[in-house]
Amino acid sequence: MEIAVLKEGLKRGKADKPPGELQYIRFREGFRSVERGTVVIGNRVIWGFPHIKRIFTLEKGLKRNMTGDMFYAEEKIDGFNIRIASVNGKIYAFSRGGFLDMFVTEKAREMKLERFFRDNPGMVLCGEMIGNTPYTEPADGFDVKLFVFDIDEGDGDYFPVEQRYNLLKRYGIESVPKLGRFRSDDYSGLRRLALVLNRGKKEGMVLKSADRQSAVKYVTPWADVDDIAKASGMLFDMPIGFYYQRVLRSAMFINDFGMDRDGYARKLGRAFYDGLIDAIRRAGDGEEIYADFEIRIKDKAVWNDVRRHMSKDVKIEEISRKEFDGRTRIRFRKIYKRTTKTLMAYAAGKGITD
Repeated sequence: MEIAVLKEGLKRGKADKPPGELQYIRFREGFRSVERGTVVIGNRVIWGFPHIKRIFTLEKGLKRNMTGDMFYAEEKIDGFNIRIASVNGKIYAFSRGGFLDMFVTEKAREMKLERFFRDNPGMVLCGEMIGNTPYTEPADGFDVKLFVFDIDEGDGDYFPVEQRYNLLKRYGIESVPKLGRFRSDDYSGLRRLALVLNRGKKEGMVLKSADRQSAVKYVTPWADVDDIAKASGMLFDMPIGFYYQRVLRSAMFINDFGMDRDGYARKLGRAFYDGLIDAIRRAGDGEEIYADFEIRIKDKAVWNDVRRHMSKDVKIEEISRKEFDGRTRIRFRKIYKRTTKTLMAYAAGKGITD
């Protein structure tokens, strides 16, 4: 990266220097040719992960946005998007926005990735983490899992799909689930796959050309409706576009596949009303609107980092902590301040002019 771009980014507020033990610069916004979330540590650049285009209709979306004769389909995992890199011999994890994430860093350091980074020090693992994280639903039967969906060669370019599969297998690193390889004109096969994913209550799929030069994501209506159901009770803490996008995406899929419109209308109505009415009742009884999470950490300083980072958007309340096997299990609550305040005011009779 050119020094002039870095200096100008800092000067114009496009980049900043987050506090903490690791001295680095992150691009908080896209600037010139630099992706949002790009991290600069000394002479090392960890490039931001570019947004993958979302398509709303399968056949036409593929024709317009994909290149190559062969597509690889992979399951889209609903997790926490992270990049893991080795910096001066130490493993660190960064969020999509470019923040050093000490929770994921601790977990990544326990995943036996040292051999991979010893042999490939300039590469970056890009993946989704699920399970008992501060950002995803608590899990039964496991703590956290990492699914790698791309490997950055170190310059912002990504390994071709088969090479990535082979490299991950060599080092025992888990890939996102593979759904198959399809000819670029096999629309009937891809349509069948989309329906299987929807029936299986999966989020969707990401389609990538063999050379990884093009990629798109395609989400199921089950995932769209499920997202709305989980978020409707925190209505005022979510951007309106969150709901708009999911209603539109599910409608496009239902229309494209000739699915049961009335059935999905009932599911969508319940998704909005069940969570929202429950939140209204709780607010009317003077209760805060919240969701519960759990993490298991070795270094207690990680919890302070988690709280500091998330407290910008929500109120964090520790519920319990328990020591076991050299770890601390912390259960905590995210209280959605804006929704709580708004619904309590409306329940108490507040009127508005609209």
